Amino acid sequence: MNRRTLLAAGSVLAGTVTAGVASQPPGNDRLLAAARAPSDTGEAETQTERLLTDTDHETPLYEIDSPRDGPTAMVFGGVHGDERSGVTVAREVVDWRPDAGTLVVVPETNRVAVENNEREGPDGDLNRMFPVGQESTTELARGIWDAVERREPDVVLDLHRSLGIYGFHREYVGQAIFHSPDARGDELADALDADGVPWYLPFHRFTARETDLSSPLLFQKAARELESTAYLFETTEFLLDRETRVELTRLATAHVLAMHGLLEVEAGGAE
Repeated sequence: MNRRTLLAAGSVLAGTVTAGVASQPPGNDRLLAAARAPSDTGEAETQTERLLTDTDHETPLYEIDSPRDGPTAMVFGGVHGDERSGVTVAREVVDWRPDAGTLVVVPETNRVAVENNEREGPDGDLNRMFPVGQESTTELARGIWDAVERREPDVVLDLHRSLGIYGFHREYVGQAIFHSPDARGDELADALDADGVPWYLPFHRFTARETDLSSPLLFQKAARELESTAYLFETTEFLLDRETRVELTRLATAHVLAMHGLLEVEAGGAE
């Protein structure tokens, strides 16, 4: 797409979004209610662990165990500290209650970067520190990876935010779901389009892309070395306000947990 076409499209979207983006998309009330409600099988048990204790990177990890056996899912926010929608939703997920299995949440994975509201921490980009088949390259990355290895998660979800739209803005990857070969990326994209992308934002429909697991990203290392089903979720700042970005991230998280058996949704809701 050439620059003139891109600018024209942006102008059209800006015109249609002025009256619309501030009002939230329909969402999925049944799905989110399932995430927040206690399980019918009894109270979940929450444990808190401190990762990288006595270092500048010390950060909490929360483990929520359902009374019913099931898969283990890990959710990460704040790998990039200025991508606040992931941090916000991961903090919420600490209070969600799985119907089966174990939900593990690290809301502020790169705590120093989160506190400074910066993409990178003192050692650089955390999401480039997990080479496949090698030791993670910094103290922070090794501490995070140790927590992942000890839990051997069935599912990994890493929450991010870009500045533009994948396939529309050349250098950005927003409104995209990158996933391991065994993941349900297309199904997740379709569910998010149905629940969270209004008709007047056609360029914001989600794209699912299978990854080749060759880059030093956290979700790719989990997929390659632990055979986790792994997702990296990206929303965008382009023409979306903060609440919409948070809602899309919230819906993505709930859909992943439902698709992989941690949440049960009442008839008529999304699966």
